[in-house]
Amino acid sequence: MQERNVQCSRDNLFDFLDFAGAKGLLKKTTASARKDASKIILGILDDNEAADLSKVDLENVIHRHRNIATGRIMPRTLMAYESRTRAAVRDFLEYFKNPSAWKPSTQQRASRVGAVAPSTKKTTKPEDLVRPGTTGQPSVHIDLQIHISPEAGSEQIDQIFESISRHLPLK
Repeated sequence: MQERNVQCSRDNLFDFLDFAGAKGLLKKTTASARKDASKIILGILDDNEAADLSKVDLENVIHRHRNIATGRIMPRTLMAYESRTRAAVRDFLEYFKNPSAWKPSTQQRASRVGAVAPSTKKTTKPEDLVRPGTTGQPSVHIDLQIHISPEAGSEQIDQIFESISRHLPLK
């Protein structure tokens, strides 16, 4: 029983994540992100708690960490750390139950480099861009906002609108 405690320790979790990344069981970036997050979240455990993660109430640990980290770590970052730590501990404990049958709990995404996402959009032809009844020339739409001081007199306001109608004739 004592050997199990050693196997499921926090330090062995970190070693497991290094191993999983090096052997291709997890993407290196995933393993590294999980390890970094786990170090932050599980860093609040004392040595006795950290000795056997199978006996730790992980949700309680996450709640304790959230109480400590609130205001220091952005909420979205904190949620990412919590999710990564859950996945890391879950995979770690599952691996030690049956190493030969273990599969990571990740959904592998295609690499962004050089990846082309399948398109579900209809291909647009140039003739589809021209509205019926138009010449195919680009149109211009102008919005004009005028801020007139409340102290302006009616004569000044009339002059403003006369100038606009001279310089921007309406069709």
